[in-house]
Amino acid sequence: MKAYKYQALVSLAPQAVGGLEALPRGSACRMVIRGRHHETGASRFFNALVTTSVDTVPGDSHTVLVVTVVGDEAGNYLGAGMDFALWRGHDIGRGVVTRRLFV
Repeated sequence: MKAYKYQALVSLAPQAVGGLEALPRGSACRMVIRGRHHETGASRFFNALVTTSVDTVPGDSHTVLVVTVVGDEAGNYLGAGMDFALWRGHDIGRGVVTRRLFV
């Protein structure tokens, strides 16, 4: 299994805005990412470790996240400029990958 790490800009759903339980500031939490294949358009779910910035302002509807996804095919579903949904029991936001991080 390959690990992929991305930076993404996420727009939170109205019910999740300001909800620290949805995206805890400055800490990591497990969530699910739904991405679309860049050629076929098929969707796939991936477990992800999502880390928010400590600079995130509570009540703001946009935030920058670092998303770590493990999966052999994750690169086909998530890449720079590709959109995805962020899910934690229900959809809490939509995002776009701004860049891939290499460590």
